[in-house]
Amino acid sequence: MKALHCAIKREYLDLIQAGTKNVEYRDMSPYWVQRLVEIPANGDIEQCRSDIISGKVEPNFKKYTHIVFHCNGTTVTMPILGIKTYRGHHLFVISLDNRQKENK
Repeated sequence: MKALHCAIKREYLDLIQAGTKNVEYRDMSPYWVQRLVEIPANGDIEQCRSDIISGKVEPNFKKYTHIVFHCNGTTVTMPILGIKTYRGHHLFVISLDNRQKENK
C-alpha cells in the first residue's frame, strides 16, 4: 500500500467523512507535479509541468493506493480510485473511494 499524505482543512475533511466530497483537487504546481507524477530520470520538473499543462504529454502518475488526510491531529485514510489532470484550470483531480473509509 503506497499512501499519499496531504494536509487538509477541517471543513473539507468533514465533507469527505460524510461521503459528500469524493474528489480532492491540488494545484498543478511544481510541488504537486513532483509528488504525483513520475518524472523521467534527469527530468526537469518545470518542463514536465509545462508539457502537462500544454497537453504535449500525458502524465504517468505514481501508483498511490490511498490518500491520508491530516487535519489538527485527525487522520483519515481513503482509497484512491484514480488521478487525472484538469488542464483548463491547471489542477490535478484525485478521485476518492469514500464508500469504505478508515479513520484513525
